[in-house]
Amino acid sequence: VAVATTPELSGTIEVDEVLPHPLTASTAEIVDGAAKLWYTGGCFESPQRQTGLSVDHTRVELGVGLLRAKDRLCGGFENAPADDDLDDRQRTIWDAYAEGRLLHLGYPVRVPRRRYTFRLYGGFNDVADAAFDRLWASGASMTWDDLAAMSDQLAEADTRPPRKKSIRKE
Repeated sequence: VAVATTPELSGTIEVDEVLPHPLTASTAEIVDGAAKLWYTGGCFESPQRQTGLSVDHTRVELGVGLLRAKDRLCGGFENAPADDDLDDRQRTIWDAYAEGRLLHLGYPVRVPRRRYTFRLYGGFNDVADAAFDRLWASGASMTWDDLAAMSDQLAEADTRPPRKKSIRKE
């Protein structure tokens, strides 16, 4: 599927329809100056009806991918690792940052779901809650260095044993 070309972003979207919900994964990379988004089909499915399209999920998933691709293109994220090299905490922080911006644009973001996922990877503590609130209130003013520093801060504040930090994959 070709993404509509704008002065800011052009690219392709690939959907692997073999993997249904709850097997969800996505990547947003820049290849030759264009966004290359990849998703499993489960990213767009309704959690209540397997193989049924959820328009709201689709809007949010595509919005997050496009914002992350735009971050990589528009500056401040030049030193961000490739999606495959992000750890779970870094990816969760970046996704929360993107979803917060979508919320401000009027997209149907489920804040409690995103907050819970953020806590799974960032920690169930006041430091993680304050970081989440900062991401949602920041608008488009953060850089990769800001997100990486937040990841380090969350890792330092997380008192769970390392083997138990990744409780569940979204």
